[in-house]
Amino acid sequence: MWTPEDLTTLLVAALAVVAVVMLLRKRYDSNIPLLFYLVAVIFLNTTDRDMNPYLLYAGLVSALLLRFEFMGRGFSKFIAFLATSSMCLIIWVFLAQVFGEELAPF
Repeated sequence: MWTPEDLTTLLVAALAVVAVVMLLRKRYDSNIPLLFYLVAVIFLNTTDRDMNPYLLYAGLVSALLLRFEFMGRGFSKFIAFLATSSMCLIIWVFLAQVFGEELAPF
């Protein structure tokens, strides 16, 4: 049976999926990725869930960098790739915490 913490983890992962979709549609000016990281940091600090802080904060920094308008097209795509891949890894970690630790990437 799932606990309320598991369901909240799934909701945070669903918000991450929405943020990944926004990044894949090249909507770099959207606030959804930043909202995800705000919710994820609050969630991880209030629960006993564990995540690699380098993964979380590297994704946050890359999402913040996407908000700048001065970057060139190629550099912007590279930062978007970093932001998207870190969010996908975070989704993977959240789903591994809910469905089983043997699926965790690290």
